[in-house]
Amino acid sequence: MRFAYSDSGYARLGLTGNPFVAEAEPGVVPELWIARAGVPPPPQPAHRTLVQLIGPKGAGKTSHLLRWREAAPGPYHYVPPGRGRWRRPPIAPLVYWDEADRMAAATRRWALRQAFRRGATVVAGTHEDLSGVARASGLEVVTYEFPALSPAALQAWSRLRIEAVALPGRTSTLVLDPVTARDICLRAGASLRDAAVDLHIWAAERAAARQAGAHAPVDPGE
Repeated sequence: MRFAYSDSGYARLGLTGNPFVAEAEPGVVPELWIARAGVPPPPQPAHRTLVQLIGPKGAGKTSHLLRWREAAPGPYHYVPPGRGRWRRPPIAPLVYWDEADRMAAATRRWALRQAFRRGATVVAGTHEDLSGVARASGLEVVTYEFPALSPAALQAWSRLRIEAVALPGRTSTLVLDPVTARDICLRAGASLRDAAVDLHIWAAERAAARQAGAHAPVDPGE
């Protein structure tokens, strides 16, 4: 049986759909962005510095890089797996390298030496600490690490997502409780992406339960 949109489980929760659908493109819109690493304003160009954001896959490194780049523009270079890791990245007064740890070692050494010679500031998203090779190239190093998710931070982020898909004029009844938030954080560690997968399932289950309850048969004896 199919139910009309207005009769869906999400609509009964006051939502247009699941709040935790993954974005098709890297990064997030400003209204849904949270400063996971407690990151200050964008770094200044031409400081002979490597600013590295270290965290696991899905922690939010790319979102931070793109957020910074909006405020302080500079070339952006994504390092793909495979042969692309040998491609030389751009060098500029302020430049952004995403997945910098994937670079072939020889390419990375060349790029960091060039950054020093040309007085650049490199902002890098990385899974590994690159401070050793950066300092060997003459660069200063500033490091921000993504901490494990806290239940409070996850609840705050979930509220932003839920509010973003609320039906017009409605306040959704979907609320992430502290116990569920804690359990998701324990599984996800520092990965907001992994937490979002769990939240997507959690929201879908709540919507299904709401719809099932709404269409459950009534016992004539009640």
